[in-house]
Amino acid sequence: MRPYVILNCAMKQRVRELRRNVNGIMVGINTVLVDDPHLTASEHKEYNPVRIVIDSVARTPVEAEVLDGRARTVIVVSKRAPSSKIEALAKKAEVLVSGTNRVDLEDALSILYKKGVEKLLLEGGGELNRSMLDLGLVDEIFVTVAPVIVGEGVKLIEGELRKKIKLSLVGIRQYRNQVVLHYVIK
Repeated sequence: MRPYVILNCAMKQRVRELRRNVNGIMVGINTVLVDDPHLTASEHKEYNPVRIVIDSVARTPVEAEVLDGRARTVIVVSKRAPSSKIEALAKKAEVLVSGTNRVDLEDALSILYKKGVEKLLLEGGGELNRSMLDLGLVDEIFVTVAPVIVGEGVKLIEGELRKKIKLSLVGIRQYRNQVVLHYVIK
């Protein structure tokens, strides 16, 4: 079962706008397995940033939407990933190996930067968001508030942070009945 989508048309347009202003869009493997997102900025093959999947053990299905050829895709794995899975993914995407048991996010971002990914949009789930925040790799956060109550859902942060992170609210934008809060990390 696919997750419930809460974004209205105006908000979806805003997400595409954010995606057009970056060189890369990053998600974790759980987002790929649960949501199977396209991660494109455009319905057409205009400009689409590099799609980046953090996947320590190469669990990305070869039929995943991020491997549909509509944009360049990079799968970042650790040395723990089976070579047979790396070979299968390498037929559809660039595969980077970083880290021993888990992906080394700092090293991966350094490699991606050298490959032209200078501005990254993290659309991660709770685990990847926590890891990136813990490492100080996040500059700003956009939080969408929608008038829908769905019960238990995806958490912004999964697990405990090593330290409290202070935010400064720098913008509020309304998209019909939804609001986006824009924060920068202090």
